[in-house]
Amino acid sequence: MAGVVAELTGVGVRRYTTDQVILDEISWTVRAGEHWALLGPNGAGKTTVLRLLGAVMHPTVGTVDVLGHRIGRVDMRELRAAIGFVSSAQKVPLDATAHTVVLTGATGTVQPYGANTTRRPATAPTNSSPSWT
Repeated sequence: MAGVVAELTGVGVRRYTTDQVILDEISWTVRAGEHWALLGPNGAGKTTVLRLLGAVMHPTVGTVDVLGHRIGRVDMRELRAAIGFVSSAQKVPLDATAHTVVLTGATGTVQPYGANTTRRPATAPTNSSPSWT
């Protein structure tokens, strides 16, 4: 069986300002080599699930493990560099090509590697040393 890449266990997300439930008791495991598509109506929580797996936010309850690291017990910046999360919420230059936008996931910034960047993320974060090479 392939290794676990990401796992949500009993995850709930609640909006503090309105007490609105965004996700309720979500459990999901993604293994290496699997391909998934998140489908659902507006407001179903698809973006929230991706933000959790992209190490952009914390759950209100439950646990989120990504690449062997538990959200809340790992440096989120280091983990994001290993994930390569690209979001439509990122503000990239209007003249950026699709290729450039995808490459922003490699650096965790709006600048792809090689475009005014001086550091390159390693393949996975470690607890003992920084993930930058």
